[in-house]
Amino acid sequence: MSARASTTQEELVALQGQIVKGKVVRLEEYGAFVEVTSEEGVAITGLVHVSEVDADFVENIYAYLAEGDEVDVKVLDVKEDGKVDLSIKRADPDWQDEETPNLRSKLDKDFNKRLRRFMHKSQMIQGEARRQKRGHLDQ
Repeated sequence: MSARASTTQEELVALQGQIVKGKVVRLEEYGAFVEVTSEEGVAITGLVHVSEVDADFVENIYAYLAEGDEVDVKVLDVKEDGKVDLSIKRADPDWQDEETPNLRSKLDKDFNKRLRRFMHKSQMIQGEARRQKRGHLDQ
């Protein structure tokens, strides 16, 4: 890691837990990439996971955010690989953490992984069936 990269990492760690201004630079179904500027003026991009956008369940992130939006974000975590976790909902001054944390067991994670695999496979099969049907209609 270069001296500049480690300085940036240290600056980010210093920002951990703080609320800073940021700009939405890219939206994906799973979250928003928000660019924040460190005290040294270095632009850093972090991820606001879809679950950290609003206190309510966010089904469609595009209904809440757009690229170019200015947002307040809380720096939740700075990982060793340089990835930065951000939160919009926790930057709200009225935000209160739940008293009982939502603990997910390994069983839940395994189930979700299998469910995602099943849904992906199902979508692939449906797409192939539609292509074959269109092929029969064209003949």
